[in-house]
Amino acid sequence: MQLFLINNAGILHLLAKICCFVYHSYTMRSTLQFIFALLLLTIVSYKGNAQNLGVHPTTLSYTLGAGQSETQVIHLSNSSPKKVQFRLYLNDWVRDSMGGHIYYKADTLSRSCATWITLGANFIELEPGQSKELTVKLQAPDDGKSTKEMKWAMLFIETVEEANSANNKAAQATVRNLLRIGVHIYQTPPTVTEKAVKVFDLRPSKDMANTYMLVCQNTGQVMLDCKSYLELASLKDGSKVKMDPVEFPMFPDQKRYVTFELPKNLTKGKYSVLAVVDGGEDMSLEAIESEVEVK
Repeated sequence: MQLFLINNAGILHLLAKICCFVYHSYTMRSTLQFIFALLLLTIVSYKGNAQNLGVHPTTLSYTLGAGQSETQVIHLSNSSPKKVQFRLYLNDWVRDSMGGHIYYKADTLSRSCATWITLGANFIELEPGQSKELTVKLQAPDDGKSTKEMKWAMLFIETVEEANSANNKAAQATVRNLLRIGVHIYQTPPTVTEKAVKVFDLRPSKDMANTYMLVCQNTGQVMLDCKSYLELASLKDGSKVKMDPVEFPMFPDQKRYVTFELPKNLTKGKYSVLAVVDGGEDMSLEAIESEVEVK
């Protein structure tokens, strides 16, 4: 569990706060209030300690042609009061239609560049206050085929902790996973530049009232950082409402469903809706019109 990241001093400090809080909590009428506050205190304490481990940047972007290579650097730091160990490994991954990440074994997907990547180390140990640099080299093949499309991978930097096994007389070390940070690795050849997005539909959600799903797809060659929003115009009085944009990335060929919940204070009735997708610079807006009824 990630809560192991709390060090001894942090535990003592947390216990002191809990004891003080319990003393004052006897005046509470609701036991649920006390339990909720106690859980919140624990979560805040955990987050503060987790931030003592630094990994940056968390995105590496390469633009290599056939046969080219480039080495980039990731900085790891440990400002916690105890030694930290990291293990490093690569995975393939994609985003699903709702934006969630799905992971696969390295070199499973056709868009993978995992086998092109060489890490400067597979295991790193940092003493308190220590920092190190990890080199990440990407070597593009010289076959002319692999560099005709964008490819990507995920580098996981995972903390581990040695713990002595009670059942082993030799006290052999075992490993517990504590915290995992993903570094996105993108390789986009310089000749791969086409940007395009298509909007297909705006449909009502089957599960939630006054909620709609915008269906769109990246039909270009490169990843897009998109923004999408709805503009509603009342068919009764012409009043207009523009909803806040939703931001999301899309890989080439990826189809995406973007969820929009209509404002709670929207007057009941029929509306003309313009659903817009902005794929970024050097691209025209894509949109679709529809009619919805707020009940």
